[in-house]
Amino acid sequence: MKMVISWNGLIVVGMVLCGLVCGNKDAKQSVPNDSCEKQEPEVERADPRVCIADGCLRGTFMKGYRTGLFEAFIGIPFAQPPVGKLRFANPVPVEPWREHGDYNASVEKSMCVQKNELLPVAAAMGSEDCLYLNVYRPKIQNTSKSVLPVMVYIHGGGYFSGSASPGIVGPEYFMDTKRVILVTIQYRVGVFGFLATGDEVVPGNFGLKDQSLALEWVKQNIANFGGNPRLVTIFGQSAGAGSVHMHMISPLSEGLFSRAIVMSGNAIAPWNFPTKDPLDLARRQAEAVGIPCAKNLTSRQIVDVLRNVDALALSDSISELKPWSVDPLTLYRPVVESLDWSNQAFLVEDPRESWQKGNYQQIPWMTGYLSNDGAVRAIAITTNQQLLKDLNANITTLLPLLLEKETSAEFLMALKQRFFVNSSNEQWITEKDAQQLIKLYTEAGFLYPLHASVKQHVTSADTETAPVSLYKFSFQGPYSYSMLYTANPDVHNFGVVHCDELIYLFRSPLLFPDFAHKSKEARMSHNLVKFFIDFAINGVATPLKPYRPCNSANEVYQSMDCDVLEFTNSADPEKPFEVRVINGRDEDMFAFWKKYYF
Repeated sequence: MKMVISWNGLIVVGMVLCGLVCGNKDAKQSVPNDSCEKQEPEVERADPRVCIADGCLRGTFMKGYRTGLFEAFIGIPFAQPPVGKLRFANPVPVEPWREHGDYNASVEKSMCVQKNELLPVAAAMGSEDCLYLNVYRPKIQNTSKSVLPVMVYIHGGGYFSGSASPGIVGPEYFMDTKRVILVTIQYRVGVFGFLATGDEVVPGNFGLKDQSLALEWVKQNIANFGGNPRLVTIFGQSAGAGSVHMHMISPLSEGLFSRAIVMSGNAIAPWNFPTKDPLDLARRQAEAVGIPCAKNLTSRQIVDVLRNVDALALSDSISELKPWSVDPLTLYRPVVESLDWSNQAFLVEDPRESWQKGNYQQIPWMTGYLSNDGAVRAIAITTNQQLLKDLNANITTLLPLLLEKETSAEFLMALKQRFFVNSSNEQWITEKDAQQLIKLYTEAGFLYPLHASVKQHVTSADTETAPVSLYKFSFQGPYSYSMLYTANPDVHNFGVVHCDELIYLFRSPLLFPDFAHKSKEARMSHNLVKFFIDFAINGVATPLKPYRPCNSANEVYQSMDCDVLEFTNSADPEKPFEVRVINGRDEDMFAFWKKYYF
């Protein structure tokens, strides 16, 4: 399917997406500053105003996709800028500004420092002063009579990139419904969010703790916006899904939400396995920025020198730690902490153990996947002749690196038999095998972890009080995130790839044109947003009949044995799309990966 956006234009957009939202200057004061005050939004200036404990906020109006104006409070600080001694430290709540007048919450702030290596042109961008959130609500005249459910979105990006920018995570589709308050948050990523030393000096998980503090902010303040702090749904995609899943596990986030939606990823996926030796990684990071004798430095010495390295230079140096191309993608990731270090530990055991034992919040949750989630990395390889040649020449060393998982010779041969059975030993993967490599990535990184998490949940939890709902998104429209994953987006039709459902949940004017209002894509968007909101309100997906829920009574097979709601294209030209019930059982896939996974 041919894209309508030029590749050259997309690179420019991608660079904006990567951090050129507001510049790169770090804040030098504890009171939040208006780091983007020169960028005045082109919206009607009626100045909606809300007061919270920290002070009063003046927002702005935004225009809905189908409807009129809604209120937007953009760039609200929830933590002090994590600079200086606060770099590589737990987030600290923001200083009140009530004595300094109303806070200007009408302009967006910079995204966190990052280098988005999924883009063909990657550069370190952003600011360390980035711990802000956005609150969007319908126009409300009397908040005491208007208590709406709240949905908090946590962006993905492999723990190394991402943004809450309204140009990418636009609120318009949710605000058109007038049924919820939407909150989008930012958190530290990459080395800034996940550096650790394996001890109390740098315990790690700072990006996740940023998220938890943002959720605490929502609990304390959302009622002032007309939201219900007792009906908060957190939802996230990819690394955001892994984050949501870990908030269900973390003692630090207990009681901060009542529903969860886990989209294309979770806490037991290989790319979310905790870092085994964080101190070694920290020492290698110090070496990458030119620190001499880094292997001999103590934890305290490492953090002291890294706190004085330029933020962009530190982010850019992460590429030096990648053995091949940009792999492993999630170099910096969650770590297991000890309660002996601090009472602010986010993860106190491996998420795989927590989930298997049922050590997590027993709340309603929903999880889903896309047909070709694995395309997020696979297509960049199969459309690059040099990468494909390298992979085939070093398949036994590079494939484990790509899967972010230790492998044996037996496992590698099993992979060849399952995915590349007709290939030669000299060339496992050709450009024609793109779909098979996508399938491998999809099963290993997304589909099997989803099955395993559901299977373990129905075994250990009470699915009456903590039901799990499932969906699959396989609707293919004219736009796709595949154009961001390869420099040759028109070479193949890659189907429905990782992130494509976001096109229908969030308006993304920096990336894609708007849908025509009467198009099938616009109708799919309306339907999908309604589906998510219905779950946030009711705690279960709106079922079609007949529908077999996930519970222990249905778990007679090895894989999960329950129904999935699939959003897909319709074979009937009179119908814009189809929502149907499919059986989620996949015994062949589950049996293969269960043998080799953990």
